[in-house]
Amino acid sequence: MSPNLKWLWPLFKTVFLLIILEIIGTTFLPVIGLSNYKIPFNVMVVLFLGFKSDSPYLPIFIFVIQYSHSLFSVEGWAMGTIAGIMVCAIIRFLKELLHLSSVPMTILLTQVFQTVWFAIVSVLVYSKVDNFSYLTQKFYRFIPESLIMSIMAPLFFIILEKFWSGGEEGRLGDEV
Repeated sequence: MSPNLKWLWPLFKTVFLLIILEIIGTTFLPVIGLSNYKIPFNVMVVLFLGFKSDSPYLPIFIFVIQYSHSLFSVEGWAMGTIAGIMVCAIIRFLKELLHLSSVPMTILLTQVFQTVWFAIVSVLVYSKVDNFSYLTQKFYRFIPESLIMSIMAPLFFIILEKFWSGGEEGRLGDEV
């Protein structure tokens, strides 16, 4: 495969995993009576890429992940893409301070950046619908969803690291 397209296969595997997890999440949670809750696997994928990727194609990766997620959600992929790019920009700015060196640190950083993501999407939704009660309801669903994903993040990141590592240690990135 061309050196410029070496990210295509890991991205395909990641989207396939996301689709499988979305199918499981959209079928399993309603069966056990949690129809209002949805585990945000797309956010986890974008956060992983934000923490681990130095690729100039990161906005394209985020767009593909969010667009794939939109097959299973009525939430706007455009708002998720904007939020994902903004969160990844913050992560890139703070890259020297952020280290996923331990499980507690991974859980903490994942929770912090999921909260930042929620805040960005909330501002975008509020500017569109001008209804604060909707955001309050969404916040109360966000808390358990984000805690579950933060606890799952270390395992999830290990799986994604295997997809994206390419046999190299360190950061993921493409030469420009």
